[in-house]
Amino acid sequence: MKILITGINGFVGTYLANHLSKIDNSSIIAGIDISTGSFFDKYKGDKKNVKLFDIDLTDEKNVEQLIKDFLPDQIYHLAAQASVSNSWKEPVNTFKNNVFGGINLLESIRKHNNRCRFLSVCTAEEYGIFENSSEPIREEARIYPTNPYAISKAALDFFSITYYLGYKIPVFVSRSFNHIGPGQSDDFVCSDFAKQIAQIEKKLRKPEIFVGNLEAYRDFLDVRDVVNAYYYIMNKGKPGEVYNICSGEKIRISDILKILISFSKEKKISVKIDSSKLRPVDNEIIYGDNGKIKKHTGWMPGYSIKEALKDTLYYWRNIV
Repeated sequence: MKILITGINGFVGTYLANHLSKIDNSSIIAGIDISTGSFFDKYKGDKKNVKLFDIDLTDEKNVEQLIKDFLPDQIYHLAAQASVSNSWKEPVNTFKNNVFGGINLLESIRKHNNRCRFLSVCTAEEYGIFENSSEPIREEARIYPTNPYAISKAALDFFSITYYLGYKIPVFVSRSFNHIGPGQSDDFVCSDFAKQIAQIEKKLRKPEIFVGNLEAYRDFLDVRDVVNAYYYIMNKGKPGEVYNICSGEKIRISDILKILISFSKEKKISVKIDSSKLRPVDNEIIYGDNGKIKKHTGWMPGYSIKEALKDTLYYWRNIV
């Protein structure tokens, strides 16, 4: 089995590579990232079976040459500019990286290896403002992206399914809700809170946490469950289908903060709003229905929100 992971040196990419190595350590894994320098510091499998390529996915010729030479059996396309906040600051760059990179991969598969199974990792942000927010979002819901990141991923979502319909490439699309865990950048809310708490514990900052919108509800899933879901979709899912990757439960951001503070000995922590952390458009409630992936593949989540948050806090305690 030859497997290609884009964004392999990122938060989810590293977890996925380690997960796949546990399932079958004989698989040959090729990894693409703009910088792969620190990957082997985090990889726990057989390094002899891994090939790394520092390639920009918007470079059409280099992408096509790699696909032609490596001829992967499976591609997990994770590489993206994944921060909603950054997408408002750099909308053109976000669209370029998230859409053109995916098209280059799909075109290369079409030309050289159209039996390759392709997982296009997209986002629940595509659903946008959901009309009936009291109900979990199903894959059949219409999409209405409301930020540059979501718009770019919606475009890739449509392109991916089009290549299945037009060329019968076995394409799968995931719409991933929020995922968390040790190693995640502090650009994301749970990791941001955990880092600030760890800094407070070590007296590196005043006992104050700066936050954005605490009243929003979101669906959080441990990254270890996320990569297992990707594996299940790739190997047991139905081509041409879209799958929500989520816990199926909503939780308010303020409750996330309370749980993290409950793990700390520092209980007298004040909370202050930081306007720079507020989004121009923010949806009140986003949570998903995971019934389809369970039915089609048998996948089930294995980590609780408290486990994920506790492990994230421990990670930052070791870092700061």
